[in-house]
Amino acid sequence: MPPAAAPQAPPAAPQPGYAAPQPGYAAPQQPGYAAPQAGGYQTPPPAGGGYQQPGYAQPVADPVSNITLNYWLSVFFTWLPALIFFLIEKDKGNPQARAFHAANLNFSLLRVMVWAAIVFVAWIPYLGWILGGLLWVGAIVLFVFHIIAAVKAPQNYRAGQQPGFLFNLPMVK
Repeated sequence: MPPAAAPQAPPAAPQPGYAAPQPGYAAPQQPGYAAPQAGGYQTPPPAGGGYQQPGYAQPVADPVSNITLNYWLSVFFTWLPALIFFLIEKDKGNPQARAFHAANLNFSLLRVMVWAAIVFVAWIPYLGWILGGLLWVGAIVLFVFHIIAAVKAPQNYRAGQQPGFLFNLPMVK
């Protein structure tokens, strides 16, 4: 007697949502990648994973936003933001932006010197009241001048003009 045949499993049912590829159908290619030619070498896609348009270059950062932020922070916090921006931006190769940051640092240091003089003069009896009052007026005037320079800084930079301080002491060059 011949051996009994093993029972066969029924054919698997197709999974829902999947269809077998159609003849003549090719999957879409990702941008920046082409199927290699027979026997040819395929160059890898550009770095960053995407494709680059011909003639497209990354925009150069506009230093006006940093200058504006530096001036406005320095109006209220004097020398610290001016020093930070000056140190960060001094080696970036833009002499006009460097001049604006240096001028802001110089003016901020001038304001700090006036405040230090107010504190020092306050300890002098009688004469401190007179000199202290004059120095307070000077500190308020410098504050207003710094606000004016902060408002004018973006326009002056774009126009290629000097920083907008009415006067300044060149301590940092």
